Amino acid sequence: MPRPFLITFAFFLLGLSVSQAANSGLKVGVARTDITPLSGTETMIGMGGRVAEEYAINDPLMAKVVILESSDEQVALVALDLIWAETKFMAAIRDGIRDETGVENVICALTHSHGSGRPTEDFYDRTLPLIIAAAKQAHQNLEPVNGAYGRRELQEGYNRRAVQSDGTVKMLWNNRDRLPTSPTDDEVGVLTFTSTADDRVIATLVNYSVHPVISMNFDQLIVSADYPGVMARKVEAALGGICVFFLGAAGDVNPFDADMFRYATAPEAFAQVELIGHVLAQKVVEASRSTQFSIGKAALSFEKNVINLADRSAGPGATPTRQVEVNTLVIGSNFALATIPGEPFVELGLELKSHSPLAATWVVANANDYVGYLPTIKATTEGGYGATSGTQLEVGAGEKLIHAAVVSLHHQAGFVKPLE
Repeated sequence: MPRPFLITFAFFLLGLSVSQAANSGLKVGVARTDITPLSGTETMIGMGGRVAEEYAINDPLMAKVVILESSDEQVALVALDLIWAETKFMAAIRDGIRDETGVENVICALTHSHGSGRPTEDFYDRTLPLIIAAAKQAHQNLEPVNGAYGRRELQEGYNRRAVQSDGTVKMLWNNRDRLPTSPTDDEVGVLTFTSTADDRVIATLVNYSVHPVISMNFDQLIVSADYPGVMARKVEAALGGICVFFLGAAGDVNPFDADMFRYATAPEAFAQVELIGHVLAQKVVEASRSTQFSIGKAALSFEKNVINLADRSAGPGATPTRQVEVNTLVIGSNFALATIPGEPFVELGLELKSHSPLAATWVVANANDYVGYLPTIKATTEGGYGATSGTQLEVGAGEKLIHAAVVSLHHQAGFVKPLE
C-alpha cells in the first residue's frame, strides 16, 4: 500500500475516533421562562387557603429546564418556582417534554417557595405551553460541557421540631434568637456545567435543605420566589448562565427568620429574603470556583423506581394502594441525585448521603408528585407537625423511599457484585 494512502487513512481513523469521542461526551442545554401569575386574571390560593384574585408581585417566578445528554441517555430536569402544583400538571409537563423533544426521562421539581401562591386552572393552561417551549429551546441549546462539583456550608436553617425532655415536640415556627437545634443539613451543593468550547458557565445547579418560607404571608399574597429566586439571580449575575435551585430534604428545617409576616412588615420580610439569598449566592459562587471534583466519565444513568405504599390513615399492615415514584440519576462517576415526591425530614436526606456510594448525592424534594410530609419512624412516635399531621403515607414510608434510592444507586454505580 503506498505510504501517502497509509498516512491519509491513519488521519481518517484519528478524525473518526476524535469525532466519536466528542459525540460520546456529556452535553447540556438550558432555558427558562417567566411563569409569574397574572394578577386580576389568574386566581392563586394564598397561605391558609385564602383565594387571591388580585395580588402584588415582589419578584418573578421562573420555570427552568436543564437537559442532559450522553451517548445513550437523555434526561430533562425542570424546576418550578411554586409551593405546590397538581400532579396532573407535573404529569402534563413531563408528557409534553417527551412528545416535543423525545427526551423520555423527565424530572419535574418544585422549589417550594411559600410566597408563590398555589396555582389554579387558568395558570396551568397559560404556563404549560411556555414550559414545553422552554424545554424545546433547552434541547436545541445542547452543547458539550465539563462538569465540576463544589460544596460549602451555610447554617441558615434550624430544626423546627424541638423534642422536649419528656419526649414530646414543641414546634418552633421561627428562631429569631438563632438558638442551636438539630439535626440540620448545612451543605450547599453546587454542580457547575461549563462549555468545552470557551469555558463559559452554562448552568449552575444548587441543592440546599432549608424551607423557603421567609416570604410566607397568611394575610396577603405577595408573589415571590423567596430566597432561591434571589440566590439564582445573583449567581447568574456573577457567573453567567442559568442557575437552577433544587430543594433538599427540608421537611423539618426552617430558615431562622421563617414566617416573618407574623412579626414584621413586608419591606422587612423581603429585605431578609434578599439577605439570605445574597449570603447563599456567595457560598454558591465560592463553591463553583473551588472545584472539589470533576464529575468523571461523561455518562448518565437514570432509573425509575415505583414503590407500593399504604396510606397512614389505613393503619398498620394495610394493603398498599399508593404507587410512589422515586427517580435516581447518576451523572459521571461520582455525582447522583434522588427524587422524592414530597417533603422528607432532614434525617432522611442525611441518611441518603451517608449510604450513597457516590462522592456527592442530593435529595430533590417535591418532585413529580406530592405525597405530603415524610417523617422518620422516630418522629412519628414523638409527634409534631409533619409527623402526625400533614403526612399521608404509612409509617416508615420515608425510610423505604430512601432505601430504594440507595439500592438503585449502588446498582447504577456498578458496586453490586454479580451472583456467583
